Amino acid sequence: MTVRIGLEIHVYLKTHSKLFCACSARFLEAPAPNTQVCALCTGQPGAKPMGVNAEALRLGLQVAQALGCTLMPGVRFQRKHYFYPDSPANYQRTATPHGTNGSLEGVRIRELHWEEDPGAYDLREGTVDYNRAGAPLLEIVTEPDLRDPAHARAFLAELRFLLDHLDANYEAAGLKADVNVSVPGGERVEVKNVNGLRNVETAIDHEVARQTEAISRGEPVGRETRHFDEVRGVTTRLRTKEEEADYRYMEDPDLPWLPLPPALLSETLLPEAPLARRTRFETAFGLARAEATTLLRERSLADAFEALASTLPPAAVAEFLQRDLRGELHARGLTFTASGISVAELTALLSGLGARSITPQVATRLLRERLDFGRSLVEGVRAEAAEKGTAEQAVGEAVVAALAENPKAVEDYRAGKATALNFLVGAVMKRLKGRAAPDVVRAAVEAGLGNLR
Repeated sequence: MTVRIGLEIHVYLKTHSKLFCACSARFLEAPAPNTQVCALCTGQPGAKPMGVNAEALRLGLQVAQALGCTLMPGVRFQRKHYFYPDSPANYQRTATPHGTNGSLEGVRIRELHWEEDPGAYDLREGTVDYNRAGAPLLEIVTEPDLRDPAHARAFLAELRFLLDHLDANYEAAGLKADVNVSVPGGERVEVKNVNGLRNVETAIDHEVARQTEAISRGEPVGRETRHFDEVRGVTTRLRTKEEEADYRYMEDPDLPWLPLPPALLSETLLPEAPLARRTRFETAFGLARAEATTLLRERSLADAFEALASTLPPAAVAEFLQRDLRGELHARGLTFTASGISVAELTALLSGLGARSITPQVATRLLRERLDFGRSLVEGVRAEAAEKGTAEQAVGEAVVAALAENPKAVEDYRAGKATALNFLVGAVMKRLKGRAAPDVVRAAVEAGLGNLR
């Protein structure tokens, strides 16, 4: 049985303001409902769009380029009419495609275009919050090339990786997708606004089973729009599927043709596509796919890794950045960029670890002091190395003195009496007043005894 599955993915672009006005686009950070709004995004009569958000243009073009799309010379914005409480103007502004014919994970990308998001309508409470209205969306439309639910989840995971590397998506808002599914003998069914990778996989799985069972019973599967119930993991009918003519598209008279000139395209061009860079990290540095993916999710962290790996062992650098650094950043809700840690600081820290002038425990402590109090890692490593040198000198002097003062214990050790070593270690610890680790002192005593031979 050949199942046809396609996705219409809506990405909240990571911009400071909305698509056509200066209101904040970070709707999840709003202090209260309807506090990040203006006359335009609440659909007041006579309100005119300010123009198209330049940040949204740049990010949308970068995503299109990263997906290998053919870029259009310009776009027009249209009004897509529908009547619902979340749409204050009774239409949604949506652009013609700016990118077409891309691909990812063996899935053809039909088109990418910009559009504004509607508000949030609470059907049960009967209230509307317009903080989200006008937030910039990038819609990515695939061909029906997805083979099964697992393939859809893998595709979305790759897309999320690409978006993270470009720092293009408002991550807190997540990804949402309209899922289109059809089985042989049935029409295409759309499941609206499915949030998250796992839910997309579950919704497809349920819809394939539901349609297949209906066909087997001789029941028709017609075109319709359905809702995904996250709690029960099932889809429920909303309405018959709208046709394009139902939306009465018309060019927005308030927004002229928007050219995308070569100069703008060249400004957004990446030096290396995210997927190609990941492949290079795997081959050039010997990283596993999961390691490379983790490092490349934040572009500045990937840049730091590449700089560090040019002078330090790549495997050790990757392990520290993934396990230690990202763990400490995550605990504080920080990105690597926001931490302000420089490559020079990380070089000092990793070099100190490699030379064993600091221990892993000390490295962790220094990293925490840097993140919490701003103490320089370079200065911290230098101070710890100097202190360790002083401590090693003190241990060495105490060993020489203890061996000279206890010749009988030295002779007993040479005669094979194991207890003599413990006696000498105790003598050194006594001279140092316990200010050194026993294993360090034992190693130093053994080395000193060896030198006497």
